[in-house]
Amino acid sequence: MYRCGASLSLLLFFMIYLKEVQDLVEIFSHFPGIGPKAAQRFVFYLLRQPAKNRTEFIERLKALENIYSCSICHNFSNHKICPICQDSQRDHSIVLIVARPQDLIAIEKMGHYKGLYHVLERELEPIEQANFAKIITNNLLTRLKKNKEIKELIFGFDLNIKGEGMALYISNLIKRDSELKKRLKLSKMARGLPLGAEIEYADEITLGDALKNRKNI
Repeated sequence: MYRCGASLSLLLFFMIYLKEVQDLVEIFSHFPGIGPKAAQRFVFYLLRQPAKNRTEFIERLKALENIYSCSICHNFSNHKICPICQDSQRDHSIVLIVARPQDLIAIEKMGHYKGLYHVLERELEPIEQANFAKIITNNLLTRLKKNKEIKELIFGFDLNIKGEGMALYISNLIKRDSELKKRLKLSKMARGLPLGAEIEYADEITLGDALKNRKNI
């Protein structure tokens, strides 16, 4: 009994203080929605896997090095310019701006939208300083000013305070520029989406109706 208890204590000691385990737990705990407990479960799951499974996991992670941020729309792609931006069959006069790549995927799944996209680097927080917000939106404004072919900008943000705030902030920036204000039509997805809805989780029919019946700003 004593030996069993001593072995268990020794095992716990090494599991708690092994630097390799701690380092990986810390990395997983930085993932969205993942706390220390969940991060530990991920690490212990990997430790219990056969070596070939862990090797495959590592190889899949390394493969992410071949994914780029599209130089035009900033969606993820395995090309410098993504296939959507290269597609001459799409309507290059319309740009739908979304907060996350996941939102782009949700809208593409419905198969109705044929324009282009612009993905923000990340969502803007309502309390963020204006200078930092300008950094986030700088690529968008540069693209709009450079490409005179763009005639309409659609805001495809979540219907919550954060999404409404982002749309208001960007629309105000555009309206301060006389050339952009004159050239661009600003619109947002209709209220077919319930208040508080996230684009990523909306069903295809609801998304399609909201986009088709978009409202001018």
